[in-house]
Amino acid sequence: ALSKLAASGDADAQFRLGYRFALCKDKRRRNLKRAFSMWKAAAEQGHLRARFYLGTCYDFGSGTRRNLKRAMFWYHQAAVANHDVAQYNLALGYRDGLGVPRSQRMAVKWLRVSAAAGNPEAQNDLGYCLHEGLGVRKDRGHAFRWYFRAAKRGVLRAQFNVGLCYRDGDGVKASNLKAREWLRKAARRGHAQARDVMTAIARTTQTDSRASSTSAR
Repeated sequence: ALSKLAASGDADAQFRLGYRFALCKDKRRRNLKRAFSMWKAAAEQGHLRARFYLGTCYDFGSGTRRNLKRAMFWYHQAAVANHDVAQYNLALGYRDGLGVPRSQRMAVKWLRVSAAAGNPEAQNDLGYCLHEGLGVRKDRGHAFRWYFRAAKRGVLRAQFNVGLCYRDGDGVKASNLKAREWLRKAARRGHAQARDVMTAIARTTQTDSRASSTSAR
């Protein structure tokens, strides 16, 4: 029934059939070329998710030859229709000059849109741009707020960044206690740098404690 609907030109059926071809649990039945064909047909009719998935096909060379310019074209088509991951991918394209001219300003533009839509990876990356002044005026307070949103959503890099901000009083009031809390979250998930920073904070705290004790005598 789905194949008949797709053959009749039903965009949603084409998308769903493409999804089956690409992500079928039985790997022997997967057919990326058929998936690409179905998503292309649906995307050309304006199907939102098909536009995004067609972009990924061109991006990674799945079922077709890799073409970053076409990937960014279709990410843009999905991005303007409010697909947050497409918005994020488009931002990365502009950041790295992949398929579109390199532009940090355009990268920030799409990171803002994606972050506002709730994409946690975009929230962290927007925080980094604000922290470093990349394509936007430096604003450490806003940077911390975006890092914190992403960290609460479980983005590993953001949890590390929040820990550093608390350690340094960077955009937020310094707190070794809160720094350790967030660095510990990142460290438990395998972030090696977070473990190193926690160790350094512990050493500093011990040194300060000994110095304070000595002066008290």
